[in-house]
Amino acid sequence: MDGKDLLQKYVVVEGHRDVYEQLYRTSIGEKSPIRDAIAPRLIRDGINVCVYAICGDSYSHSQNTGRYLETALDQIDQFLEEAPRSEGMIQMIKTRGDLPDKVEPGTVKFLLHFEGCMPLRGSIHNLRNFYRLGLRSLQPVWNFRNELGDGVWENRTGGGLTNFGVEVIKEANRLGMVVDLSHMNRQGFFQSLEAATAPLIVSHANACGMLENPRNLADDQIKAIADQGGLVGILALPERVAKKDAALEDLLKHMDYMIKLVGIEHAALGMDFVKYDGPRTLKDRHHPLHKPELVKGFEEIEDLPNLIDGLQKHGYKEQEIALILGGNYLRVLKTILPEQSVI
Repeated sequence: MDGKDLLQKYVVVEGHRDVYEQLYRTSIGEKSPIRDAIAPRLIRDGINVCVYAICGDSYSHSQNTGRYLETALDQIDQFLEEAPRSEGMIQMIKTRGDLPDKVEPGTVKFLLHFEGCMPLRGSIHNLRNFYRLGLRSLQPVWNFRNELGDGVWENRTGGGLTNFGVEVIKEANRLGMVVDLSHMNRQGFFQSLEAATAPLIVSHANACGMLENPRNLADDQIKAIADQGGLVGILALPERVAKKDAALEDLLKHMDYMIKLVGIEHAALGMDFVKYDGPRTLKDRHHPLHKPELVKGFEEIEDLPNLIDGLQKHGYKEQEIALILGGNYLRVLKTILPEQSVI
């Protein structure tokens, strides 16, 4: 069965997509970019569940204002306004019962996520209020330092998870929110695992065993995530895949490496595509006028058939590919999300 057929047959979970395209399209005057552009493309190319980073710690997430709480509310409001106007095309995942058991044609379900917790402004009350608005997933940190801990670009000081970070993880676990350790430095990573009472994940990262990089995971980190029932999603940014000229085959080798290390039940798709993001800000170390580099053969979700064909060539069977595409993510989400909204 070829890649396109498998996409139609099995639930596909995209483990990380940023809000940047939504922000860019809004900035040039589009009134409903999620409904009119983003969701239709996700559906066309086989995505059934999208973990959607509605805000976070990058300056771009704050629409270049530094007002993280306010812009998070703006971005969630836009999503909540557009979804009811989509005639069922856009749906939100809040509980286990919202997860799809099978492919539902014409629909994409979003799990709202924070890529860093600057929008909380150091307040556990804000965490609960964002939960009430539908947030179900969060990364404690992005690349830098915030009130919860240190990201991967802050290793010089040796800092890790703060007391507030511990409080957020414990409360997120209680509420039934996914805690994602992507971008967290090594000290905070293991401190988070100690604090947690539910499985934690790393939604988008590759293996240091294939390419040493601050955003990739060492073997003991990959094993630690697997040992407590989590998963790791592959990251499709070229600088995290190979030293130069990154291609799909290089990314597949990262997946092979992690699966050999901990088993196929802990592998997933994170991706973090940037092809349609639009200009970003220099404050995030992205040149706004330069097109981002992309992984050859795997530039965006329209290239998922290439990935599936590659997995088949690497010897993975249909049922194993189904686990990678979304089965593993659905299993883990069912252990974390609440049966019904807690508050």
